Amino acid sequence: MDFQQRVGAWLTPHGCFFRVWAPHAAAVAAIVQDEPFWKDGFDVATTDLQNDGTGYWSGAIAGVRKSQLYRFRITTGADAFETLDPAARDVFSSQLTRDDPTSTNASVVTASERFEWAPFVAPRFENFIIYELHVGSFAGFNDGLRTSWATFRQIEPKLGYIRDLGFNCIELMPVHEHAMDRSWGYNPASFFAPESSYGSPATFAHLVNAAHRIGLAVIVDVVYNHAGSDDNILYEFDGYTNEGGIYFEGGQQTDWGVGPAWWKREVQDFFYQNGRMYLEQYHADGLRFDATTQINGNHLKLAVGRLRDDFPDRYLVAEHLPDNPWIVNTGRFCATWQASAHHQCQRAMAGQDPLNKVKSFLGWDGYDHPWNLVKYTLGSHDDIGDLNNGNAENGLTNWDTRHRYFVDQLGGRANWSARAKCRLAWALNVTMPCTPMLFMGSECLMSSPYVSWGYWTDGTDQNGDHRFNWSAVDDPLGVEMRRLVAAANAMRWDNPALRAESLSIPHEDAAGQVLAFARESGDNVVLVAVNLSDRNFTDHSYGVATGGRFGQWTQILCTQDRAFGGWDGAGNAFYEPWTQADGRIYVNLPQWSVVVFRRK
Repeated sequence: MDFQQRVGAWLTPHGCFFRVWAPHAAAVAAIVQDEPFWKDGFDVATTDLQNDGTGYWSGAIAGVRKSQLYRFRITTGADAFETLDPAARDVFSSQLTRDDPTSTNASVVTASERFEWAPFVAPRFENFIIYELHVGSFAGFNDGLRTSWATFRQIEPKLGYIRDLGFNCIELMPVHEHAMDRSWGYNPASFFAPESSYGSPATFAHLVNAAHRIGLAVIVDVVYNHAGSDDNILYEFDGYTNEGGIYFEGGQQTDWGVGPAWWKREVQDFFYQNGRMYLEQYHADGLRFDATTQINGNHLKLAVGRLRDDFPDRYLVAEHLPDNPWIVNTGRFCATWQASAHHQCQRAMAGQDPLNKVKSFLGWDGYDHPWNLVKYTLGSHDDIGDLNNGNAENGLTNWDTRHRYFVDQLGGRANWSARAKCRLAWALNVTMPCTPMLFMGSECLMSSPYVSWGYWTDGTDQNGDHRFNWSAVDDPLGVEMRRLVAAANAMRWDNPALRAESLSIPHEDAAGQVLAFARESGDNVVLVAVNLSDRNFTDHSYGVATGGRFGQWTQILCTQDRAFGGWDGAGNAFYEPWTQADGRIYVNLPQWSVVVFRRK
């Protein structure tokens, strides 16, 4: 894409080229100053931009350098004001209002970093196992750093921890500049600039590069469905005030107010260019679009389609809840989150018709491929980090089942049964057809207090400390769960059947609440038995139907093994059953467990 068609500020051998959309402006000028902050009367260069007749203004200033500050001066009739660049790829701060003449905020001129990018090939779509994390809270608590807010540089040394668990992808909650530092990031202030409290464009690029060096793909959350009037520089940008101005008038009403005016070609192009920046400039391997039901799909698909055409190997995921095949089949996304898998798993672990609840989310009905669905049985950030006074979505309304870590919803970290059910849930996640995803902390049975919606805390208020607690990683209970997660992830990598487009359910036992499903890829045949009850089946007495698959079988995972928090002899170690004449293998099946067999 030619830089002259891109919005923002672009350094060239001849100076800096500026381009901005301001259809209601009578005149637009670019103003440049030196660091460290903006100060009236200290302009070092300025130029009037030219209108090309479509509402876009552009022009160049010779001699501009990386890290210099700039603003746009917009004239509308008798009024003139200065504002930040909506497409600034770095900002000195998060917002600029015309009501605050003392503001020192400014956009920052950036240049493409010249460090050597690690060779990395994005995973095939069936090969993602995703670890979701929040940059600001992933370091600083019980890890010796003694910081209340993590940065890109501070979480970089922790990437090996994630890779060692067997994940091959991190999904970063929003890293764009957002209002309030202590935030999940779903309140965008400046879409193209990294959150200044996390670091610079260079340190963000360095983080992505470091992830690639150790085999981790990177997906970035983007928020294109809403932008608050108090904290976003798009609001009434060029002085036009109708319904929030050019970026919002006629926009879809969302749960958080009016959303961007996706019906406008210029708004579609703005967000297309933003997504392209992450994939091109930062080498991201995918994007996750927040709350796509809050955007008109017929408009959204145009921008997504351009990204798919330009980057066919990148994994574009929608948070489209409740999920609907339209968003993939017509909307051009690769995949959508499926929240029902988590909510139905909650019900199953609570004993509410477990077998049928689990059965309901095993497949991929309506979608072409299993990887079209991202499933997260242990929950996402929405399920863990958001305060909810009785969640109508999942049908659980008592105090103990409000949004918290899964282990807390089931009785707490000290509860043996709750821990066993968490192990079951993750083993189920990696053995069923889907793209598995786990939210940070679930892998070590982390427990945390509630937080208000979208607000991260560091222990400075009544909500308690919601950062990643590194002391939980190496305590005995954390170690057991991490062993299970690593073993389950390794099993998925070792068995192509678990990533194949295959699923059959040869065994259903409503009385015993036992379910078994099979996955196949060529000679690799895997049988997954799930005991959703308190009953222990011992002495190799339980018969699991194989669906006509004869031969000898060997156990490759039992979630109730001692190493994971269960007991010796719970599973079928050193015992390799043959399919009997009745079409069953007879095995041990411990309570609340997943036991996985591979045909030899």
